[in-house]
Amino acid sequence: MRGSTGHTRVNATATAKLIALAGATFVYVTFEVFPVGLIRDIADGVDVSEGQVGLLVSGYAIVAACATIPTVALASRVSRRTALVVALVFLVTAETLTVASTSFAMLAVSRLIAALTHGVVWSLVAPAAATLVPRERVGTATAVVFGGASLALILGSPGTTFIGGIIGWRATALLLTAATIVVTVAVFYSLRSVGEGAAVPHGDARTSRDEVNWRAVLVLCGISILLVTAHFISYTYIAVIITEATGTANLVVAVLTFFGLAGAVGTVVIGRVIDHGPRRAEVVTMSMFAAGLVILALPMLPLPTGLQYAGVFFAAAVWGLAFAATGPVFQTGVMRIAEGDADRASSVYVTSVQVGIATGSALGAPILAQSVTWLPQVSAVVALVVLVLVIVRRPTSASKQ
Repeated sequence: MRGSTGHTRVNATATAKLIALAGATFVYVTFEVFPVGLIRDIADGVDVSEGQVGLLVSGYAIVAACATIPTVALASRVSRRTALVVALVFLVTAETLTVASTSFAMLAVSRLIAALTHGVVWSLVAPAAATLVPRERVGTATAVVFGGASLALILGSPGTTFIGGIIGWRATALLLTAATIVVTVAVFYSLRSVGEGAAVPHGDARTSRDEVNWRAVLVLCGISILLVTAHFISYTYIAVIITEATGTANLVVAVLTFFGLAGAVGTVVIGRVIDHGPRRAEVVTMSMFAAGLVILALPMLPLPTGLQYAGVFFAAAVWGLAFAATGPVFQTGVMRIAEGDADRASSVYVTSVQVGIATGSALGAPILAQSVTWLPQVSAVVALVVLVLVIVRRPTSASKQ
């Protein structure tokens, strides 16, 4: 399986296991962003405002942020397979409750249940993927697993939006429940039972936890919070932005699909870029992310209809590609910096992501109440700040010591 670094291959068995892990990220992301495309239907269904439905996203993130570190610590007492399967069972329970929801309170409880084990999945899938491949292909393996999240943006979010418009959001949640059950079975049979002693990832098993550069990890996580905040200020209310910019809600599914397809391209390409140079990966990714959000603000101006349509789709392409790439870039950076304690460092990183989601979606609600046109503008400003920090602080290419 090993030749030169440039020709190292990942075998078929490892690939199958990576696909199972990607399935786990797919169903979790699909459920996490489930309210985004269906925000108006859900609001009508439980008789609340769109802003309140948007808070389901931020509430989910707050719970996930608070629960990640303790649940990952608890999960370290069992095998990764057991921890991931239990987390997916929690997700199935949450989805089932969503199907039965007749009130906003029931929806909130369903989100709470899924959020409790969200961090377990996201903290363990990347380190688990890293153990399946040679060191030279960790970036590629991480990108494959995060590809599930990109696929969720291609099929999951647009798919649930489209299907929900036909059969209703509750019936759509039932289909998602069935998909999660299939993924749970696949993960159970794909991953061998690994004890805590095998929890040290691809790095040298002799590396001590005391040698982890936690200051670098925390800098990376701080920048991650701002990055995800910038994204979710606008993404939580993307259906509203698209409708406002184009004057029609008919393009929401198409734009979300375009966003997801671009993200898939970003996920595929970024793995190789990371393997060859993390510094270049972080700068290029963040430059494109900031550019995408700046472009998203332009269709909100009084422009000809054709330019507004083109601007929305072009922004979705650049923004979607870049944001999908940031996950593998930052996650691989965490594992490289904290090679001796990747599971714990990953849990801190996942917590930072959830803090960013909660902050972004929560900030988006009052901004939306003032004017939908402000959403992409505020996102763009925060994204430019992140770009400056990435250039100055080099978060994913920091020294291990």
